[in-house]
Amino acid sequence: MDANLEVQSALIRILNLEIEQAQRLLDLLEQEYQLLLTSPGKSLEALLQEKRRQLKSVEESVAQHHRFLHQQGLSPDRTGTLAFMETATDNPQLLETWKRFESLLQTCQKQNQINGGAVTLNQRQTKQMLEILLGIGSGNKTYSRSGESRSVNSPNSLGKA
Repeated sequence: MDANLEVQSALIRILNLEIEQAQRLLDLLEQEYQLLLTSPGKSLEALLQEKRRQLKSVEESVAQHHRFLHQQGLSPDRTGTLAFMETATDNPQLLETWKRFESLLQTCQKQNQINGGAVTLNQRQTKQMLEILLGIGSGNKTYSRSGESRSVNSPNSLGKA
């Protein structure tokens, strides 16, 4: 009888740990929900709208740059701009401005990649949490004909009563 009680106690400890972990997850999910309901979400949306407007302004500037190069008989791209710079070696301000612009574009590209990585990470973490809640573990994955992994629905879903 003591062995049976010991086994039951072990399961109770395991379940208490699972409850503790699930409660932590719930607390985090509730915090996340509150953030989505409050101003940070609205601030992010406003920022994205401003970003769209700014991208349109950048496109208009690039079009103006391309028209300028075309009027000079040059290709409307980086090669055309570099060809024009070769004719303006006596203008250090123009050369410095071009270098500053190129550097800024590279910085923007790097930051965009960082932001994309953060979004991808958030999506991956959310997918993993959902798979855990649905009872889809890494052992419940198969591969399609194209070699992509896909989850197999498990009858042991935590979402089912």
